[in-house]
Amino acid sequence: MNNNNMEEVAVYVGLVWQLTAGLDRYAIPTYYCDDAERSLEQKPMLVSWEYEVDAEAPTVTTRDKGFVLGTAKPLRAEPDNAGRAGLFRLSTPRDLVSALHAVIFDASSEITVFAVAPGPERLRRLVRALSRPTPPTLGDVLEEEGVFVDLTIGSDLGYYDSITVASRADLRHRVDDLVADSARRISAYELRLDDLATVPDFLRAMPELAGVVLDVP
Repeated sequence: MNNNNMEEVAVYVGLVWQLTAGLDRYAIPTYYCDDAERSLEQKPMLVSWEYEVDAEAPTVTTRDKGFVLGTAKPLRAEPDNAGRAGLFRLSTPRDLVSALHAVIFDASSEITVFAVAPGPERLRRLVRALSRPTPPTLGDVLEEEGVFVDLTIGSDLGYYDSITVASRADLRHRVDDLVADSARRISAYELRLDDLATVPDFLRAMPELAGVVLDVP
């Protein structure tokens, strides 16, 4: 949370987590790979390609930039990081929050989540698809079961939030149900605002607003 990003971030975390339920989640926190490594306390899998969404573009077509070469911030003197992106495993919603902590204080921040079938072989195929010499397609990366979610959050004036979702499966009913559930949670949260007198009260309310428990996979 900061002066620009407030309770809506908890709603976004809940939506991302619930949209990808039942799958293994791997995320690329754009640009701030080293910061994400510290925040998540895990080594990233370095890949060649990351996905880009320009939330400020005026149309769906111009917002979707597709796969672009990785742009990890060159904090380390490790040449292997140049032109690479860091892929991290998200085991719980707290991991997604930690990844957001690494990127959210920029003017605009972006995290891409690739949710795929569980298992090491499926992870190998995901890494292989994101590491090929030419840009992959979302179909190549997601295969039949995968779900893609890009979360972009604008912090400075003139920057916007967006959630982009893709899957070979038809997710419309699932998305509609989650949006309706989020609306109910937001209404319930707003009704109890006067009861949130302390920071601990506020922190306890955030999982209820999000619809997820931070340490439950």
